[in-house]
Parts: sequence; C-alpha cells; structure tokens
Amino acid sequence: QFKPDFFDLIIVDECHHLPARSYRAALDVLRPKELLGLTATPERTDGQSLLPDFEHHVAAELRLWHAVEKQLLVPFEYYGISDNTNLQGARFSRGGYVTEDLEKLYTGNDRRAALVIEQTLRRVGDARNIRALGFCVSVAHAEFMARCFEKAGIPALAVHGQTSQEERRAARDRLERRDVNVLLTCDLYNEGVDLPFVDTLLFLRPTSSASL
Repeated sequence: QFKPDFFDLIIVDECHHLPARSYRAALDVLRPKELLGLTATPERTDGQSLLPDFEHHVAAELRLWHAVEKQLLVPFEYYGISDNTNLQGARFSRGGYVTEDLEKLYTGNDRRAALVIEQTLRRVGDARNIRALGFCVSVAHAEFMARCFEKAGIPALAVHGQTSQEERRAARDRLERRDVNVLLTCDLYNEGVDLPFVDTLLFLRPTSSASL
C-alpha cells in the first residue's frame, strides 16, 4: 500500500524478529530515511545477526547486567545446580534436545525431583511464602513435577498449552494469593508475559539460548 520511501522513520520494536519472513516482507520493500530497532534480546538462537539491517551500527546499548548494576532493574540471584543427569543419549536437533528424549530422562525421575525441591527450599526458606514458575520440558514433566511438589507439602499446579483459559486464569489468581506456591508449566509464560508478583523461577529444562 505504500511506496518504499513513504515513511521517513520506521521504529521496529522487538527487532530480534527482523529475520522472520513476515518482517522481511515489509523491511525488504520499505526504505525509510531512518530505521530504529529496539530489543532486549539481540542474540538469536539461530545465530543470525541483526546488524545488517542497521548498517552494522549500534546506536545505544545497555546490557542486562549493566542495568542491574545501575539499579535500573530489580537485582536477582541466579543459581546453577548440577543434577547429574547424563544427556549424552538424548538426540540433539535444530539447536536443542529432542523433547521426547528429555521427557524420558526427567519424567518419573524421583531423585532429580527431590533435588529440585531440596535446593528450592535451601534457597527460599519457607516455600509457602514464594510464588514460583517452574519451566518444564513437556506436559508430562510439568504434571509429574506438580505431583512431586504436592507430595512434599508445597501446593503446586501444572499449567500448560492444553489447559483451558478459565483454568489458566484461576491458576494465576491462586498463585498471586499464595493458595498455590508453584506453577509448573510448558509452552506458556514465555515472551511477553507479565506476572509482577512472581518472585522465583525454576528452570527445569536445558537450553542453548543465551537470552533465556
């Protein structure tokens, strides 16, 4: 609908999506005098650079760790704990482990689940005071971990892509009220989620993503 030079200025929010076909359909045609891209996650998991669209020029940069140092963001504590799970037998494809292989390793792994709960309690003290999200490898894994937390006396729910909208809303409200303390999830609560009351994250699956 627009000639290539119609816009003097184009601002692209979440510009790490620029290599996607949908964005390219517009950006390969439009030729603004100035193109401004904004993103908090410039590293893409596929390794594609965003710089060619911006004449290899970064106008301003403030990385996460610098923002924390400047007290512009809430400070956080990050713990990486070995669970002694051997992933050598798991297939690796398209930049990540095959979900079915991880599910076999993690779902039903009572020792690993006990370690997760033990380390959570060690870091947070009273688990009835936390409001946590736990990111799992699959629906089965999320449901398994929810049962393990429940057995340990920590109210928990599994919430995932197959959960109804009504149940998702109820789970969110229950977490905010601390009726439950942990939501174990898969394929939910990813980019763009806004749950400001959450104070604890449990990353219970492997990733090769620098931004994650």
